[in-house]
This record gives sequence, structure tokens and C-alpha cells, in this order.
Amino acid sequence: MRLICLVLAGAMFTSCTSTVLSEPVVHASPYLAIYQLRGDTSLQSNTNQPAAPQDNPAVSMDTFGHGRSREDVGIRLDVGDGFGGLRADYYKLDMDTSRSGVLANDWGQLRAGEAVNLFAEMDELRLGYVEPLLDARADWRGEELRLRLGAGGVLAVRDMNLRARETTNTRRQSVTFRGDVAYVALRAHAAWQDVELDLDYAVAPEAFKLSGDVEGVSQDLEARVSYRLPQGDMRFFAGYRLSEFSATADADGLVAQSNLEINGLQLGFLVTF
Repeated sequence: MRLICLVLAGAMFTSCTSTVLSEPVVHASPYLAIYQLRGDTSLQSNTNQPAAPQDNPAVSMDTFGHGRSREDVGIRLDVGDGFGGLRADYYKLDMDTSRSGVLANDWGQLRAGEAVNLFAEMDELRLGYVEPLLDARADWRGEELRLRLGAGGVLAVRDMNLRARETTNTRRQSVTFRGDVAYVALRAHAAWQDVELDLDYAVAPEAFKLSGDVEGVSQDLEARVSYRLPQGDMRFFAGYRLSEFSATADADGLVAQSNLEINGLQLGFLVTF
């Protein structure tokens, strides 16, 4: 199903007749993602009656030692007219715990009162297309100020694994979430002299889920400020991202529910080919 979704998305995007792909410009932008993983997660536990697992309250990610920034990497590739067109963005989340916490209630095989920590890992691929809708220019302080607006769609493919353990390794528990979601995307761009501002917002109600464990409304917001070097083919940028999504999955017959938020800074550079 995932492969079919990607093939269909690629076919849809590349079949667009917009002029943004008539003489495409290619931008590559690797970046350092300094993100936090926040939110909460709950997981049923086995009781004396296997047919009736016990529901447990949610556990904050802070209890598992998350909530502080960690450094990961990502890379983005844009093909289009410099604003609209195709975009592929891959991000690898790989976060170990910063400290141990004590559970207030059970979480799967882990028991209330135990000291625990958690390792989180996620592969995220986003494929999108945005069509320019507005291109306005004005003079500000003797220089051209350009504003562009566009809209389109994004397909996000995520695989996330949460691996928790009791600190003496007596007990372990893992949960895997997968999800393919189609977002409605909006984009804004402002440029003045050598400074540019990019804003991207994407939202997906549960009805836009294509497959997997994601549920509810998913949202993604990104902002980047970049500075163009005199050579003109390279920019340095600083940005911010906030991504929210929820998921319900099966973990060896137990129900796992998570409401997660990834947020933090981006630092990187953009090269034009």
C-alpha cells in the first residue's frame, strides 16, 4: 500500500502542466535539526485475564527522559521555479533519553514505580507539490519587495519506534507506529535584498489518512529565514518546525495511543544547481 501511494503521488505531481517545471531550478538544502520530542503515550498492560487487558493513563514523554533538544539531520530537495514545484524532504529522528524517570502507572510490560528510559527513532519522508497562486512586487526603501503565495499537497510517510526499558534491563517494551497521510499545504515567501522568509503550513484531518496508525488531525508548520551570499548560488538559513500527530497501534495485542509533538530549530545551507 505504501509503495502504491508513493507511485500515485509521483505520477500526480509529475503530470502537472504548470510552468514551474518548464525550466526547473534545483535546490538542495541539508540541515541540522535541533528538535524536542514532546507529548504523551499510553499502553495497555496484561492482567490476570488475558482477554481483558488493563487500560492505563497516559505517560508524559518527559517522564521517559524526553523534552530536551537533540541533534538529528535532514535534507530537502526542491525542483521548480524557486518557489513552487516539487519538494522531497527526509528527516531522521534518532533520540536517546536524557535521563531516567519513574512511572506513575504501568506502560505495557513496565510497572508503576519503576525507573525507565526510552529511545525514539523515526524515518520521515515528505513528498509535496505547491502551485504558485500570487506573485506581488512593491518598492520598499528603494529595493524590490517580492511576496509569493501558493497552495498544494504533501504526502507524509512516517515509521516511528519507541523502545522503553527498566533501567536494570529487567523489563522492556516497544511500540511501533506507521502512517501515510495526505496534507493540504499552503506556502508563503517574501524576499527583500539578500534576505528571504519562507512559511509552510500543512494540515490533514483524519479522513486524509491513506494507511497506517495515524488518527485525528495532523499539523505541520515550518518557517525559515535565509541569507543569500554574494555569489548568489548559496544561502544559509535558520528555521523552526512544529509537527503534531497522533496514532493508535497494536503492540502484541495491547493498544498503544500516542499524542506527539516534534518542535525545534533548523540550521543549514541551500545550494542552487
